[in-house]
Amino acid sequence: MSSLDRRARATLAFLALAGLTGSAPAAARGEEPRERYEHRSAGGQAAHRESEVRQSRTSHAAHPAPARAPANYHREMAGRTVREQRLADGSVVRETRLSGGAQVREVRGPAGGQVRVVRYGNAVSGSVERTIRPGVVSRTFVGGGHVLYTRVYQQHVWHQYGRAFAYETFVPAVRYPAVYYSWALTAWPHPVAYAWSWPIQPWYPMYGALFTAYPVYVSPDLWMTDYIIARSMQAAYQAQTGPPAPQPAPPWPPAQSAADPGAAPAADSGAAAPAPDPSVPPSAAPGESAPMAPSGAVPPAPASVPPTVTPEVKAQLNAQIKVQLREQQAAAATQSGPAALRPNHVFFEVVQPLDVPSGTASNYCSLSANDYIKRIGGMSQDDWKIPVVVELSGPSDCPQGLHTRIGLNDLNAMENEQEARVMEAMQAASKSMGPNGPPSSPGARPSLIADGSAAAAPMALDAIRQAQ
Repeated sequence: MSSLDRRARATLAFLALAGLTGSAPAAARGEEPRERYEHRSAGGQAAHRESEVRQSRTSHAAHPAPARAPANYHREMAGRTVREQRLADGSVVRETRLSGGAQVREVRGPAGGQVRVVRYGNAVSGSVERTIRPGVVSRTFVGGGHVLYTRVYQQHVWHQYGRAFAYETFVPAVRYPAVYYSWALTAWPHPVAYAWSWPIQPWYPMYGALFTAYPVYVSPDLWMTDYIIARSMQAAYQAQTGPPAPQPAPPWPPAQSAADPGAAPAADSGAAAPAPDPSVPPSAAPGESAPMAPSGAVPPAPASVPPTVTPEVKAQLNAQIKVQLREQQAAAATQSGPAALRPNHVFFEVVQPLDVPSGTASNYCSLSANDYIKRIGGMSQDDWKIPVVVELSGPSDCPQGLHTRIGLNDLNAMENEQEARVMEAMQAASKSMGPNGPPSSPGARPSLIADGSAAAAPMALDAIRQAQ
């Protein structure tokens, strides 16, 4: 039995055992996934369950079954597979080499299996996917030995050009009333000079110079734009640094503006970092100062630095955030078809390594997290690819201005992550941030969506390590 075979079996066996442990809390509460309902956080009143699943089933039932299976939900690495092995139990192990030199290792369980592990390169980075129930999966993302977050996705089928395309939509954990979205899209009575606590957070000395925050905020969407960019920089920092050494628990949580990105999760807890809580003001009380690097200390240089966010890119990102806020306000999630192909969804941040045609003799070039692309057309009927132009990229990635084409699943993964980050920013802006924070918002008490809540995959870090 080859070492690749043994690693794959060990990974799947490990995750299967961990999955049994992870399913215990729901069973202890007497809950079945199919019977979860949305609850009101105010007063605990039961509310209607999210309608997306029912609507999706209804719309899909109207279409006859296609002659061939829909396209894979998962991202497709463009022509770089160097080794693929199917094990005796039906599991598949695939190794892919990207043009930038990074390797992607994917371990999938047998057909209908419950676990899929993807690892990027030699760092402890990747994702662990688990099936919640048919058509709904959770995916725990790991970067640099840190469990970053867990998302839930619902799978759909879109019929176009006489064939079926599979795609996913992000399932949020909360839903806000329309009045809150109106507040988020309306200018404040007067500009707000918000004091972020970024300078005392670990990522800032390395990446703080890569973007410039707005000097004042005249509306919530501008505040959310800086919040989202800072979260991306924090994730890039965590992906480049190893997990912190275990430290004794402090007697009180270190003070920071919890609206600010920057709280590092525990390295080996297997749980995703909680959403930042903006209830703590930026100014720390005596005895609650956040840890800082020693005077004169310089963080080690990362292997790949994110590109500097230009004002033009920032303006395009802000425009896309406004589009998503308006659609969430109007419950546009009920529209059919992939959101990434809607007419006004054109600007995307790359969130995972991706190979694309380069138009040169080298055939392909790589895009990395924190690069930005712009969609410049619809999906082609000839090759089912989508034309994009590279708006911003790192020095070792595809050149800025490159016109290339990517797959639907790749683009939709960026769309889903953008929607998730907007929702995180909404949650952060909904909470009190002290007397010097943005004005309070009306209707900021959300409805909880049980389908969108999922714990991190048990022992996710070990699962990524096993996939090496």
